[in-house]
Order: sequence, then structure tokens, then C-alpha cells
Amino acid sequence: MNEVSANEISTPFHEGELAIQDRYGVREKMHRFATKVIRDNMPDQHREFYGALPYLLVGSLDRSGQPWASMLVGEPGFLSSPDNKTLRAGSKPLFADPLNDNLQDGAPLGLLGIELHSRRRNRMNGTASNVGAQGFDITVDQSFGNCPKYIQARDFEVLDTISTPEIERPVHRAELLGTAEQAILSKADAFFIASAFPGNQDDPRHGADVSHRGGKPGFIHIEDASTFIFPDFTGNNHYNTLGNVALNPKVGFLIPDFETGDMLYIAATADIIWDGDQLKAFKGAERLIRARISKVIRVENSLPFRWTFNSYAPNLAKLGSWDATFAALEAEKNRNMWRTYTVAHKRKESDTITSFYLAPEDGKAVCIPKAGQYLPIKLNIPGEVGQVTRTYTISDVGDGKGYRLSVKREEKGTASKFLHDHIEVGSTIEAMAPRGKFFFDEESKRPVVLLSGGVGITPMIAMANKLIRDAIPGKTSRAVHFFHGARNGNDHAFGDTVRQLAKDSDRFSAHIRYSQPTAADVEGVHHDSEGRLDVALLKAALGFNDYDFYLCGPAPFMKSLYEGLTGIGVNEERIHYESFGPATVFGSAKTDAPAKTKADVSAEPVKVSFAKSGKEVLWKPEDGSLLELAEAQGLSPAFSCRDGVCGSCITKVVSGNVEYAEEPIAERAEGQALICCSTPRAAEKGLVLDL
Repeated sequence: MNEVSANEISTPFHEGELAIQDRYGVREKMHRFATKVIRDNMPDQHREFYGALPYLLVGSLDRSGQPWASMLVGEPGFLSSPDNKTLRAGSKPLFADPLNDNLQDGAPLGLLGIELHSRRRNRMNGTASNVGAQGFDITVDQSFGNCPKYIQARDFEVLDTISTPEIERPVHRAELLGTAEQAILSKADAFFIASAFPGNQDDPRHGADVSHRGGKPGFIHIEDASTFIFPDFTGNNHYNTLGNVALNPKVGFLIPDFETGDMLYIAATADIIWDGDQLKAFKGAERLIRARISKVIRVENSLPFRWTFNSYAPNLAKLGSWDATFAALEAEKNRNMWRTYTVAHKRKESDTITSFYLAPEDGKAVCIPKAGQYLPIKLNIPGEVGQVTRTYTISDVGDGKGYRLSVKREEKGTASKFLHDHIEVGSTIEAMAPRGKFFFDEESKRPVVLLSGGVGITPMIAMANKLIRDAIPGKTSRAVHFFHGARNGNDHAFGDTVRQLAKDSDRFSAHIRYSQPTAADVEGVHHDSEGRLDVALLKAALGFNDYDFYLCGPAPFMKSLYEGLTGIGVNEERIHYESFGPATVFGSAKTDAPAKTKADVSAEPVKVSFAKSGKEVLWKPEDGSLLELAEAQGLSPAFSCRDGVCGSCITKVVSGNVEYAEEPIAERAEGQALICCSTPRAAEKGLVLDL
């Protein structure tokens, strides 16, 4: 092979790692950072750290190039560093550990020094030399620190057997997982994974690697005796393991059984799953990894330690589980069915807004809403013909166990008055899965500006909680600027929540403006200024940059802010708002509806006739729904939810047919269409509606 000079390597990352850094938009950031912390030698702090360890994780390759993960053990001091380029290991591999066969002069090794009790860890890649009966040396290629995420703290006691790791023990070899092996995997909250970059051997990035993975017990899901899958969470953005797998799918797993001391070694190939329903449903997962097993080795009572569990990693609480994921997927299957919910709690948020906490009567999981969506509900109101259907914003995304609806009492609102006056704890309400096209873009990296007026705070508080309170550590660093306008403190809901978010996070700022404060409203305590929210305030508070703006409130409030923002040059695509009909459709954008595919709607223009009004127009895909088309022609069809929930827009179809991108909730008879969420189906004679 040709030698690779140091000058030819401008980055410590190889092409597989760089490709994944590109995928997540962190390549430039990591290049600037990594060249300062990834070294070709060990700093004194690392040398001292390794010297105090009683165990060391090692990644190695067998003759076929299959990576294996192993653990070296010894009394503290069995690792030493005669100089900053060398680590000396004075120990033999454990009995039946694949490292026994893989260890030879010139072998590439990946090392992970880790203290489970303190969660400290450091990484090193290098080359073995001076391999002998008493140990071996590793010459450093790359050395760097590692983050302590997902490490479960465990204390340990060293057993006498640590001095004789090579003593024979019962060994079980197979090509599939047996009952004992499945039991170890199923309860594991940690494992170690070895991988390899098959590059030029003169390239310091070439060779083996070993890394830690942790999660809630059961985060490894066994699909069958030859396959398991696990979530991969946000890390330090190096993507060492994933970068290796992208180029070479062979991996090795080491799963210690901390209760029995058994060691489970698995050789496999890995597939990275970048998308799909399971990934979307697994809270906090950035991707999933499926392992297909080729070899299994289990060595009984191999570890010379007695372990005591101390605590889970603090960030595990915000991550999902397979049980929750499968429950959410099952709930999604029934998203178009009405379910009965019990009011578990009722809370007054202001003089006019009350929150209702709904728990499913059957105790099963609910569909997880996107922050900003609403919930369709049905109420049995005395004196009303049939059930009354309404939609109310979900004001907190929650944990998949229920919903919080925050409803303003409207004097002319049949449903809202009934909820406030008659629905109490223990009452039941029917509801479907969350709906709605107004929610924030989770893929964007831009800072967020949330603008709300009155009860328009309900979707904004859900978004704020999602971005700040429920954020997965390390997954987002987006700043959130919260602006809310209310008449006074009596009408202001969620004031305490907003102030707590600002107190808890330096990524969150808030400005509350009252238009008619009372004598009890103290500026600087309950609100920050007087007047109405306007662009002048935003300019003064923000100093304009490239933000994502989200608006919700009364139509005049949103119209004023929309026109003000576009007037100072904010791109329309950066402004998102809840649409309640033509009065709240601003600029060239119709709604925040996601684009429909060719499979959803006709790609060709279709003639649409409105029989009663005598109007005729050629519908085109960019015209949106039939309701939007009718409104553009000056017609005023009845509507309420604009999402196929309430049935207010049902219209008779004289001839032709319509298409729905998603099956609507509201029932309709043969020959009727919900024009708020439908488009014309291509037909020779077009579509005729009784409007």
C-alpha cells in the first residue's frame, strides 16, 4: 500500500464519518473542534486516568476482518504509560475472549477507558506491539476524550479472580441467540460495540474502534434469534461507530451481565435505519440500528467484579422505550376511531381559560401530537341535536399518556360554555387522534420566535415546552423567543409556566405585553411592557436575524404582525400561522399544509363548476382544497375546522368525484364531499358542486 503522509490528512475523520456529519449539518463545526481535541498522543490527564482503571474495553479484528469487543481486567495499575505515545497493558485477555486470537504485533486496536461509577471515559485508537505472555503495548494513533452520556453509574468490588483472567470457564458457542443469551440482551442497559474502518493501514484513521451505548433496561429489542435492534441517540457528533458501519457493516458486541458476571460476545452485521414509523415513534432516537447475528459466544461467570447499581444516566428520563414505542404505533393504527377519555384534572389558567387533562379510559397509549396540533372531540350537550363536534388545541404534548386541552370560555360558544360549566373531574369525553397542519419544523436549525395573542397562547406553550422543557439534551440548541399579548393579568394564561421556562433555560426568553393592565398588574413582575405586540417591539428585542416565526391569535393580531414582518423583509416562508379561513390567509401562502404528492391529488387541471352560483373555474394543484378554490371565487361556504373533522363544510357533489389526501374524520353520505380537505379527481367532465 502507498503511505499516507500527515499532510494529506486534513481532518481526523474518514469519509464515512464525514458523510454522516454532512447528513446532520455538523461537519464544519466538528472539523474546527476535533482538530483541537483529537491528538496523536495522550495528555497527562489521560495517562493518569488509564493507570487507575481496573478494566479496559478493547476493539480488535479477527483474521476475516470481523470486529470483536472485549474487556481486559487487572488490578489498578495494570495499565501504565511510559510516554505520551504508549500505553502498556500488563494483563492477559479473559478466557475464551476473541482478543486471545486477535492480539498480535501490528494489530489495530480501539480502546475505551471508562469508569462506570464516575461516568468518565476516554478513547484511543492505536497499534499493538511487544505482544507477550505478560501483556502488550499500544502505540497511539488517535487519542480523545468522550462525553459521559447514557452511562449508568455502577460501583464495583474487585474479586480475587482478577489475577487469573485466563482460568477456564464454561463456554457456549452458537450462531443464534439461545434463552440465556436473550435474557442478557433483554435486561441490558449498556453494551459495547466494536467497528472498523478498512482504510489504508498507514492512515491513522484506519483500524478498530470500540464505543459504549446505553439506554433504559430493554432498549435492545430482540426481533428473533438472529436479529436485534436498538435506538441510537444523539452523541458527540464524531459518528465514529456510524461512520465505520457506513463503510463496513461488520460489528462486534460485548454485553456484560452485571448480575452474574457472564460475558456475551456477538459478531454481526449492522444496518442503519434513518427513517420509518418505528424511528419516528421512539422518543429521542436519532436513528435505529439493526444487527444481524453471525456468531455468539457466552462465557459464564467471566467478570472478576461484583457490581452494585448506583443510578441511571440523568438524560435517560427524556428518552423513549420500546414498550412506549410499540404502544404509540398501536395507537396510530386506530387514529381514526373515537375513543373515550376521562377528565383526570381540571385547572383554571385565567378568568377565561381552563385546562382539561384527559386520560384514555382504556388505559392504553395515545397518539403523540406534534406541538401545535388540535384534538377533535365530541360532546353530548343537552338540547343539542346529536353530538357536538369541536376541535381544541392541545396545549402540552405530554408523554403519550393523555392530552391537555386549554379552552377559552366564549359566551356564544355552545361547546366551550358546556366544558367550563358542566365538565368536571370524572366526566367523559370522546376524542380522536390529534390533527392539524400548524406545528413547528423540527428539522430547522433556526432560532424560533413564538408570537401569540389571547388564547392563541395554547399552541405556543406546547411548542415552548417541546423545545425547552422536553428537549433531548444535546439534540437541539435552538433559541426560543416568546412574545405574548394579553389584555391584563386576569386574562393571561400560563404566565407562571413561561416565567419558569425562562428561569430554567438560557435558550428561552420571554416578553409579555398587556394592553389594559389593572392596578394589580406590576410591570417587571407580571408583564414586561404595555401596549400591543408589534414589529417595533420585535425589532428592539431581537435584532433581526434569520428566525422561524410562529403566529397564533385573533385575525387582526396575526394580520398586523404578518404584514409588519414581511414589510421589513422577512421571507414569507419563515412565517407560519394557524389558518382559520380566508380572513387569516396572508400573502401568497395559503396555509401551513404540507405539500401533497401526485398520488394524493390530480396533477392535471380539472374544471370545477359551482352550480348554484353559476361560476366555473379551472382548478390547478396550487389552488389547494376545494374550499380554498371556492373562497378565491368570492363564495362563502360554511366551514369550521378546515381539516375534515367537524363536517361543517359538507357539500353535495352533483357530478364527478373528489380525492382526500388523508381519510377525514367527519361522516358524509354518498354524493357528498368535505370540501375543506378534498381536491377534484381528474375526470372527463370535471367536477360540479352544489354551491
